[in-house]
Amino acid sequence: MGTDELSALREPRDCAILAEQPDGVDAYRLAEGPFRSYERTIEVTNSGPDDHEVVETIDWTLSIPLWWLVFWLPTWLWFRSGMKKDRPWWAPAGRLDTRSGTVVGLLAIIAVVNGYLGTVIGQTLTFAADEFCGEFSFDAEGLRTCVDPGADQSVRGNIFSIVRVAILLSVGLTALADRKGRRRVLAGAVGIGCVATAAGALAPSLTVLTLTQIVARGLATGIGIVMLVLATEELPARSRAYGVSLLILAAGLGSGMVLWVLPLADIADWSWRLVYALGGLFAVPAVWAGLKLPVGRRFAHNKAAGSTSSLGELWNNRTLRNRLILLSVSGLLAAVFSQPASQLHNDFLRSEQGFSGTDISIFTLTSSTPVGIGVFLGGLLADRTGRRFTAAVGTVLGASLFLASLFTSGAPLWLLTLAGVVFGGIAVPAVGVYGPELFPTRLRSTANGVIRTTAVLGSVAGLQIVSRLYERWDALGPALAVTLAGPLILGVLFLVAYPETADRTLESINDEPEFA
Repeated sequence: MGTDELSALREPRDCAILAEQPDGVDAYRLAEGPFRSYERTIEVTNSGPDDHEVVETIDWTLSIPLWWLVFWLPTWLWFRSGMKKDRPWWAPAGRLDTRSGTVVGLLAIIAVVNGYLGTVIGQTLTFAADEFCGEFSFDAEGLRTCVDPGADQSVRGNIFSIVRVAILLSVGLTALADRKGRRRVLAGAVGIGCVATAAGALAPSLTVLTLTQIVARGLATGIGIVMLVLATEELPARSRAYGVSLLILAAGLGSGMVLWVLPLADIADWSWRLVYALGGLFAVPAVWAGLKLPVGRRFAHNKAAGSTSSLGELWNNRTLRNRLILLSVSGLLAAVFSQPASQLHNDFLRSEQGFSGTDISIFTLTSSTPVGIGVFLGGLLADRTGRRFTAAVGTVLGASLFLASLFTSGAPLWLLTLAGVVFGGIAVPAVGVYGPELFPTRLRSTANGVIRTTAVLGSVAGLQIVSRLYERWDALGPALAVTLAGPLILGVLFLVAYPETADRTLESINDEPEFA
């Protein structure tokens, strides 16, 4: 190795600083980064005028619980490449530290569980309705249809709407998080949510199943809000959307787990209950992760300063009121399309496309799993290029392409669904991080609970409208097209009404004293 190459190698260009220099050895210790331990040593032997034998050794351990399995290989490859750039392309624009890496890892464990809890009812209700139906008819193609009107699309839409009203439970949960702390609320809520989901396996009727899901879904919604709040508070300014994207991907993994086990619902009329019973198994790892979370520093700082949350302040403060209205309307516009699109899609696949439970699993996994690409890229883009454009383009294209897929079949159905979920995924991190960013610490969880409540109004309205039109027209595409105006208007709002918050501290966004 030449002298110039050796000089370049000795530069502390990564996340470390020069710690000591014994004879012939340069040692670097961790200065900043998502590592529990880090040491890089450079030992030079047999030095000549311009010819050196060099041995470089890097010992490191990531601080990301469980998920180090995902990041170990790309991190190792980056080290092997010589760390020629300040950070790899897949890393956030703002470098995580040991604490934030640990927090994101623990929250991702909870997100997986929460994704499962929040998806079960949407994927299994059509099977549960069949068990409780009691009588069936068969069409010319042999497809089974429930004769009992208590299990038709409009009643299922009613059940989805009633479950969505459980948002009121999440409002109380988020308000509690602003008073008692994020960690305690997360640990308790996720444990109760797992128990409530498992209780659905014993439901003797659709009514009882709905009651268990009111608890489980209400808690799942609140958990999702508090998770994003805590992640936003713990991450550096230029990595907030990135962290949100990782949690969304983890939640998507949890949702996908429902699809992995959905073929169990085809075994017998009652076997959909197994999908609910499996939800109870997640209680132990989820509660463990919640209890291992550190106390939020911003929450602790505000509590020590005597700051208190007040729902009235959200309305009395003009800036906060305007932001609350903007985000609430945005949530409503998004949900009026996205919720019926998600909740009724399995009915579309079963009744219009003739898919079995296994077919639905295969279709959804192959066409929707790549949404992770969109979500991950969306997190990078939102931090590096800004939130507004990323959110607007992803929202409009995602909704339009998904709607187009409902008017097709065969390969176009798969391809358009795939394109729709990928583009829609790009918008998700930018949209998700706006809620926590635009409110002060003392009101952050409470405000987002209120915003989500308004979004549920859009969910209920969308489900009621689309499910009834679907029943009348016997086609989901035309019924869902009625609500496409929601995401189209929302795309315009992102461009003209939203502030740009990328690379700004939470305190500067909310006119608070800078937090050290």
